Amino acid sequence: MNREEILCFYKKQLEDNFFPYWAVHEDRQWGGILNCLNNTGDQVMSTNKFTWSQGRWLWILGKLYELKKAGVLTQLDQTHLEGWMEHTWNFITSHSLYDDSRCCFLLERDGTKIADSATGRYDTSIYADCFALIGMAQYIKVMKQQERFTVVQDLYKSIVKRIETGDYLTEPYPVPCGYTVHGIPMILVNTVWEYCQMKRELGLPFESEFCYALEKAHFILNEMYDPSGLIREHKFLGKRDGSRDEFMIDRHINPGHTLEDLWFIAEILEAAGEIDLYLEKICQIAENTFELGWDQEYGGLLRFVDLDGGKPKGKLLSDVPEPYEALIMDTWDMKLWWPHSEILYLFLLLYEKSGKEKMDELYKKSAEYVFRTFPSEKNGEWVQIRSRNGLPEEKVVALPVKDPFHIMRNYIKIVELYSLR
Repeated sequence: MNREEILCFYKKQLEDNFFPYWAVHEDRQWGGILNCLNNTGDQVMSTNKFTWSQGRWLWILGKLYELKKAGVLTQLDQTHLEGWMEHTWNFITSHSLYDDSRCCFLLERDGTKIADSATGRYDTSIYADCFALIGMAQYIKVMKQQERFTVVQDLYKSIVKRIETGDYLTEPYPVPCGYTVHGIPMILVNTVWEYCQMKRELGLPFESEFCYALEKAHFILNEMYDPSGLIREHKFLGKRDGSRDEFMIDRHINPGHTLEDLWFIAEILEAAGEIDLYLEKICQIAENTFELGWDQEYGGLLRFVDLDGGKPKGKLLSDVPEPYEALIMDTWDMKLWWPHSEILYLFLLLYEKSGKEKMDELYKKSAEYVFRTFPSEKNGEWVQIRSRNGLPEEKVVALPVKDPFHIMRNYIKIVELYSLR
């Protein structure tokens, strides 16, 4: 497909399939979206709400609103988008946010907070705070509601303070003692860049925040980078007997995480005027990661792989597996929706930036597998969780939800790539 055909294809996916599917799950009574659904998307499993999902959905609504106002998407109702954004904002700010600007992870449909059974706390994942922030920032950006800026600013300051002092949780997969993880600087690159774009739209200074996000991008490309040309997910900071490569948690690679993060990094480096300095390295990491993670037998990206390819191997940290180690062992060969949506945008972006034919080849290889494997014949969305051979699998792999975010975000990013230049 040429650029115009690609643009038309993804616009049609958004307008004809994905938004109509998710519009059915709007919670007009209490606000936000109901997405605790089964994998096939035809059964509501719970009316509870994860702040994680509410914030990400608010971001999606804001981006669709931008594209509607720009005349790129024509079938969506602007008034509907405005109303849905407003009551999602209200749900998050009235119920998810509490105390010193931190977010409750899980709530009942009406906003009643649910404490985590293991920790007794409401704020069990800093990632929920970050996703709330990107949605709130996007809403203020598109609606230009500067009078609500302080709420987002307070949440931003709270997130940074907690991360820099270590006062945060990452349930359901806590960070093992002594490790730094790729996921924290990764989420900060994207979250803080979204915050900066809001401030820029409002005419507010954002240089210090931008430098903070850029610092995290540099950290990933330098400190989490392995000489083999890959990004490590976990890095041990202390001293211990034996090599780091004895342990599975040190050896494993998360292909989807790396490939998603590469477009986060590429976008902020471009904004910083540094993309030409790092583009070759980014393309090489992308190619290395894709080739290592690609399932040569069935196609598609494996969820976790060993540093040398294939099933993760190595010793456990103790006799009882850490929750994240158990996740690696239990789900390493699954095919999940989100990495496969990320590679659609990543390789189109890198082809546009670099002109490398290899990036175009990897997009075509990815798209052939993705659209043969994931789309649902019943409702236009995807059957998001699949086994290694591509068959649907009703299994919880992180949160007990059907995710409304990754696929639509990457479709939106592709539409922006080809229509807003």
